Amino acid sequence: MPFADCFYGDIMKKRLLCLFILLFARQGFCFDETVTVTDQTGRQVLVKQPVNRVVTTFIPATLFALCSDLGDVLVGASTKDESSSIYEALIDPEHPPVLVGNRTAGLSLETISSLNPDLVIMYGQKDGVRLADRLTSLGIPAIVIMPESMARITQTLDLIGRAAGKKAHTDKVVTALKKIQATMENSLNDTDRPRVYYAASKLLSTVSGDMLQNEMMGLAGGANVSEKTSGFFVNISQEQLLSWNPDIIIASDRLRHDAKKKLSSPEFASIQAIKDNKIFRVPNETYWDFPSPLAMAGILWMSSKIHPKLLYEDKVQAEIETLYDTIFGSGFSKNYPRILGK
Repeated sequence: MPFADCFYGDIMKKRLLCLFILLFARQGFCFDETVTVTDQTGRQVLVKQPVNRVVTTFIPATLFALCSDLGDVLVGASTKDESSSIYEALIDPEHPPVLVGNRTAGLSLETISSLNPDLVIMYGQKDGVRLADRLTSLGIPAIVIMPESMARITQTLDLIGRAAGKKAHTDKVVTALKKIQATMENSLNDTDRPRVYYAASKLLSTVSGDMLQNEMMGLAGGANVSEKTSGFFVNISQEQLLSWNPDIIIASDRLRHDAKKKLSSPEFASIQAIKDNKIFRVPNETYWDFPSPLAMAGILWMSSKIHPKLLYEDKVQAEIETLYDTIFGSGFSKNYPRILGK
């Protein structure tokens, strides 16, 4: 065959191939793509695109998924997620995710596998890494998140955005979080730092200096009295709390009511926060003290309690509403005021 015929024959083949691809694109067909991400434990995970089926296994992971605009593709979630008011607001009650267990009672790998997820978002505590490795060995992409600081929270958003094809949305959320944090740091730069005690589910259980809540109190303009401790939740003695003598007590919404009543007993009467009636409970069902992008709303709320003369409640509430509308869409804050602590 003459060279010219071969040359023009190759051109025609290339043109036909381009036409074929164009026709498929117009009909809505797409060719599988993959992205490789490195999760927050250093594991490299290959994720096929598009991601249309997501499973989460712990409340913070679910909150991250919802904040990453993945509510419509959430097919499996932890049994404990049902108690989250924001979960109720964003999930279609006619098509709720299948419950896959929880970290306390145990996760069902069989149930997770049966959902054919394109992506599973695990939490790094307990056996999260081991379970993620098992899922990956079964051909199910599983990433592990460990968002125990504000910097790690923005990194988690970026990780999920890249893995799930939601980078434009997560970038927008990251920008909003960084803007609020910068504003807070400027506003509270030269202020006094009242001593703050965080009460967890029990009155004499608090957070260590390694946990997110420690940073939250600092960004809100306070000084965590347990900052020098390490690890996870820390159990303390009554004598230790009396010695710390906090100016303010922030209580988790999971603090049992009988524990809160103890604060009124004579044995704690010498604590400055009790003398000044500066005991504040995180608004119910907001999850503002959990590791997720919503922690920024918790920081804003804390700041209004720690420095009420600098950060008025009305202004702080407006900031929280703007944040929620940025994450979940315009008008969300007006439609679901209870979720915003009102």
